[in-house]
Amino acid sequence: GSLAHAAFRIGFFIVFVSGLLLLFLESGSAEQAIMIFTFVIGLVFLIGVVIWVRLGQRKP
Repeated sequence: GSLAHAAFRIGFFIVFVSGLLLLFLESGSAEQAIMIFTFVIGLVFLIGVVIWVRLGQRKP
């Protein structure tokens, strides 16, 4: 539904922006550590949304 679509878009935005910023941040900096954390959290969120949508599509 629309909630799943919105959640996927938010998750994708977080992963895309943090991944893009990782390319430009200084290696070993605090900013890079926060972006890696944000990237991982975004990926976990996206995986959760995908699992949620897949389970919702099952028809018993």
